[in-house]
Amino acid sequence: MNDKIELLKCPKEGIECEDHRLVINRDYCASQNYMHDKDYSRSIIALKNAFHKTTELNETSCLNCARLFRSTITESLEYIHEDLLNMSTGFLGTKRFQSSFELAGNVLMEMKREI
Repeated sequence: MNDKIELLKCPKEGIECEDHRLVINRDYCASQNYMHDKDYSRSIIALKNAFHKTTELNETSCLNCARLFRSTITESLEYIHEDLLNMSTGFLGTKRFQSSFELAGNVLMEMKREI
C-alpha cells in the first residue's frame, strides 16, 4: 500500500499518530480502490471514516498535520463529487449516480463544518 498521508516533519517523529495514520491510509486507499471499481458510495464512506479518524488527533504537535490530512481527504471527496455531478448531468447524464452524488454532497457539508 502506498501511503497518501505521510509525515514530512514532526517533533515527535510520528509516534503520537502512528496508529491513526495507519487507519487513515487504509481507509484512504480503500476509497481509491472503490472509486476505481465505480463503487462511489463505499468510496465516499471510506473517506468519511478517514476524515473522522483525523479528528482524533488532538495533541498540540499533531494539529497542523491533522488539518493537512483533513484537507487532503476533503479535496479527494470534492473530486469525487465533481465527477459524479458530471456523470449525472448533461446530455449523457444518468440518474444511476444520483444517490452517490447526494451522499458526497452531504458528507462534504459535514466535513466542511468540522474543518
